[in-house]
Amino acid sequence: MELKNITRSINMLKSEENNIQIWKVHSQPGMPAEIFSGPESERKLLDFFDDKKIVYSTLIEDFGLQMRVSGETLRYELLDEWDEELITSIEEFDLGHGGIHAREWIAPAVALNVINAFINNPKWRSLLDHIDVHIIPVLNPDGYEYTWTRDRLWRHTRSGPYKTTKLCGIGDAPLCYGVDPNRNFPYHWAETGTDPCPCSEVYPGPTPLSEPECAHLAAYMNKNKNNLKAYLTLHAYGNLIIHGWNYAARTYPDNVEELRVVAEKMAKAIVQEGGAPFKIGSAPDILYEAAGGSDDYATSLGVKYSYTMELTSGRYENLFGGFIFPERGIKKEAVKVLPGIYQLALQVYKDDLKL
Repeated sequence: MELKNITRSINMLKSEENNIQIWKVHSQPGMPAEIFSGPESERKLLDFFDDKKIVYSTLIEDFGLQMRVSGETLRYELLDEWDEELITSIEEFDLGHGGIHAREWIAPAVALNVINAFINNPKWRSLLDHIDVHIIPVLNPDGYEYTWTRDRLWRHTRSGPYKTTKLCGIGDAPLCYGVDPNRNFPYHWAETGTDPCPCSEVYPGPTPLSEPECAHLAAYMNKNKNNLKAYLTLHAYGNLIIHGWNYAARTYPDNVEELRVVAEKMAKAIVQEGGAPFKIGSAPDILYEAAGGSDDYATSLGVKYSYTMELTSGRYENLFGGFIFPERGIKKEAVKVLPGIYQLALQVYKDDLKL
């Protein structure tokens, strides 16, 4: 495809992507909310969750994950069946998130649709009798908000500035901001797939867990590692289901065959719903080496099922937009990939019941 055609496609999709009107909140308690939707600014997202606590009998408990770069609290949603005691202990649970890379808007949108499924779909809700599900719709909220206000294709966090010095080989250069949060986790940090230049798209940060978002997620995962059975991080794009290890080629966890079997179930469910085939493998096998990722960190803690999903092919209706995905395609994409995500939660459920 010629460059001018790619540019035209991106501009067409972007014009639709920004024309998003979501969060159709119902005024009647107990009525289902329609959150099959595209991405939205963080403020509207948080307002919606605040309102939804009143509407639903399913518990959505807010937790603060300490502070992020902007000084505000990073939040996540914990889904469990309502109990008079609230939640006093955490049994087996899944942890999933979207938006670790700011520009990948499809990821938070699909994460919201996962929440919708657990709330409104009885088949999904029945799993909550035995497992808890923790969902962080936007793990990198400062970067995400920056994509709405300044730079649509921003990838990093918003920490810094960092001096470029000789690391970039470009002499005196403007100070650079941000760290790739998916290279900032401590397992094999900065070994492969990174660049010490602070201006690089894959800058791993000055130290492991230098980013508050990563540090507090890692602390939370480590604190609950004995109960954390599955971890899923949503990204874009490529139609991939990635398991470990991702820091080095031809290196795999001991349970790699089990990881592949579950991933195949996920991919099969997506195809059965009319979705595109997803390629399965470790990142070095099907993409590239990437040390310091949250998925490898989860695996290093003993999490049995740890995956990255790269959502969409980067195309919509023969238009290539890469990270730009139109609002009208969000629901279609979510409907197709949700059965795959359900298979992962179902596997944890089956393991808990020893089925």
